[in-house]
Amino acid sequence: MKKILFFLILIFSCTIQAQNSIQKSIKTFEKAFQNKNYNEIKDLLAPQFTVGVGDSSSNEFYLNGIFKAFPALDSIQVGKSVAIKNETFVLVDFCFNGKEKKPSQIVFNSENKMLYVTFFDSLYRVDRHAEVKEVASIPFQIIENGITIKIKLNKADREFLMLFDTGADGMALNPDSAYKAGVVVTKSKSASVVGGSQQVDYSADNTIYIGDQVLKNQGLVIFPKHGVYDGLFGANLLRNFITSVNFDTMTIDLYNFGNFKYWGKAKPLVFDYKSGLPVVKMNLTFEDKKTVEGSFTFDTGAGYDLIAYGPFNHKNNLEASLKTEYSSVNYSLGKQTKIVGGAIPNIAINGNNFPNVTIALQEYDEANKNWAFADGSLGIDLIRRFNFTINLLDKTVYLEPNKNFKKASSIYLSGLILDFDENQNLLVKRIIDQENEDLKKVKIGAKVTQINDFEAKDLLNPENLKKLKETKESKDFIIEQGDQSMRISI
Repeated sequence: MKKILFFLILIFSCTIQAQNSIQKSIKTFEKAFQNKNYNEIKDLLAPQFTVGVGDSSSNEFYLNGIFKAFPALDSIQVGKSVAIKNETFVLVDFCFNGKEKKPSQIVFNSENKMLYVTFFDSLYRVDRHAEVKEVASIPFQIIENGITIKIKLNKADREFLMLFDTGADGMALNPDSAYKAGVVVTKSKSASVVGGSQQVDYSADNTIYIGDQVLKNQGLVIFPKHGVYDGLFGANLLRNFITSVNFDTMTIDLYNFGNFKYWGKAKPLVFDYKSGLPVVKMNLTFEDKKTVEGSFTFDTGAGYDLIAYGPFNHKNNLEASLKTEYSSVNYSLGKQTKIVGGAIPNIAINGNNFPNVTIALQEYDEANKNWAFADGSLGIDLIRRFNFTINLLDKTVYLEPNKNFKKASSIYLSGLILDFDENQNLLVKRIIDQENEDLKKVKIGAKVTQINDFEAKDLLNPENLKKLKETKESKDFIIEQGDQSMRISI
C-alpha cells in the first residue's frame, strides 16, 4: 500500500512540475512576443515546431512576420490544459491592445517544448485537427512527358496549359503567356535552376483559378518558353492542399489540410523541405557494386528517370562507376549544363527497387560548386510508376504502385532514348544526337517496330537488349511515324 501511495505521489509531483514548466514557457513566450524578439522564443520550440506547412528552418521567417503583422501584445491568458498521449494541449487567449482576443491552443511535447500554435496555423489556412475532405479533382494529361493541367490566371478569359512540377517552388510563365495573363512585373530576383541561378522578372499578387479553387496573392517569375507549356507551377498546390496524383484515373485530387489518415497501403516516406522542395532519400547501385545514398528532389518536372547533380557526381566519382552510353546537354529554363548518361543495375526508394534504370550525371563545375541544395532529381519516368500523395503539413509522401509500376525502363540506343508505353509499344522519347541527318527526320513519339532482327517487344527481354547494345555495327531501325514507315541505319 505504501508503494502504491508513493507511486501516486511521484506521478502527482511530476505532473505539477510539468505544469509549472509549461506555465513558465508560456510566460517566456508572452514576453518574447511583446518584445517581438525571435531569439527569446527559439529555445522554447521543439525541433518539429512549424507554422502551418512551413519547415522548421523557416520558423524565424514566419514568427517575425507574425510579430510584425500584429499590434502590441498585452498578455497571453492561460486556460485549461489536457494531456493526451505524449502531448499537452493548453487553451490560451492572445490579448492584443485594442483588439479582440485570439483564442488558440499551444501544444507541447513530452519534453514541454512547443510543437505548434493553432492561432499561428490559422493565419496560413491550416487546421491540424480538421476532418480531411476532397475539395477538388482536376483532370490532367501527359504532354511532352509531363503532367499538364489547365488553369486560368488573373482576369484573362483564356486557359493556360501548365506543367505540374513538384520540383518548382513557385510558378513561372513564358513572356507571351505572362502578357496575355495581364502579369505586372514588380521586381527582379534570382531564381534557382539546375546548374545554378539566374536573374528573372518577378510579379506579385496574381490569382490562380484551378477547378473551383481560387489561389490569391501568388507570385510568379517569367522564364523563356519551355516546350508546349504556357508555364509551370508546383508548390502553389503543395502549400495549399494535400495533393494526390493518380495516374490510373488521370486526376490530381486536392484535400484540405487536417488530421490526415492515408487510405492506401504505402508506407509514409518522410521528406526534407528545408529548400522549399520535397527531397527524398534514395540508394543507387552501379555496375562496379558501388552503392551510394543520396537526397533527391521529388521532381515531376524533370524529364529523366534520375539526374545526379555535378557536386554529388564529383564527390562520389560516379562517372568512374558508370558505363557511359551518351553525352548530351540538360536544359533547365534557359540554363544549359553538360551531362552523360547510362544505365545502372538498381535504384531503391522506400523499399521499392527498380533494375536497369537510366541515369544522367551532370558535369561538375569547380567555379559553380555550391549551387545544389540536393544531390539530384528523381524524375517523372520513375515517379509515374506510383500514384503519389504529398502532405506538406506532415512532410510525407506516399508512393502507391500503379499500373505502370513494373513497366520496363527507358533504353538508350544509337542516339535515341526509347521507352515502352502501357501497351508495350516502343516509342521515341528523346533524340540525343541532334546532328544525325536521319534522326532529324524522326519525331518524338514515333513508334519503333523493329531494330535489326529484333521486334520491339523482344527487347523486353534483358538478354536480347544486352545483345543489341553490344553490337558494334550500325543498327537498322524500322519506324512508324504518322501514316508512314521509314527504315534508317544508325
